[in-house]
Amino acid sequence: MRTTALLLTVAAAVPLQRQVITFHGIGPVRIGASLADASLAAGEQLADAKDKPSGSEGCHHVRLQSLPTLLFMVESDRITRIETRDSRFRTQSGVRVGDSEAEARRIYGKRLEVMEHKYYEDGHYLIVRSANDQYAVVMETDGKKVVQINAGVWPSVGYVEGCL
Repeated sequence: MRTTALLLTVAAAVPLQRQVITFHGIGPVRIGASLADASLAAGEQLADAKDKPSGSEGCHHVRLQSLPTLLFMVESDRITRIETRDSRFRTQSGVRVGDSEAEARRIYGKRLEVMEHKYYEDGHYLIVRSANDQYAVVMETDGKKVVQINAGVWPSVGYVEGCL
């Protein structure tokens, strides 16, 4: 218990924009956390992303006022996905928005599952799944470079349209 509290304290001391995106969240903001707990962990209230349309009942996006380019998908009051188009954020292995698709493929190698992108004619979804297959990081490309990074619980992280 003390170790967990210490890790959360250390993670919270590093600004969120310098944290890495993992299968399980970003810094102290964890996938599966309630909206209230995620806000507490982030150090500010997560507010509705009014420019991002809601989907089915119980699904919507929120963001921090201090980091509006980092979106959190909320389903049934739980964070299920993180998404960004901001190059300040990187995956645990170092891939950022703006990196070449070739570099992302090199970094992740055989761990990648590659699917054709629904909207970019030459684009792909580069998917890395956790060992237990419950979580994933999805890097969307336009065929040349990474244009968005999503991370979270499967299948939410793979929803092409965000909230369904």
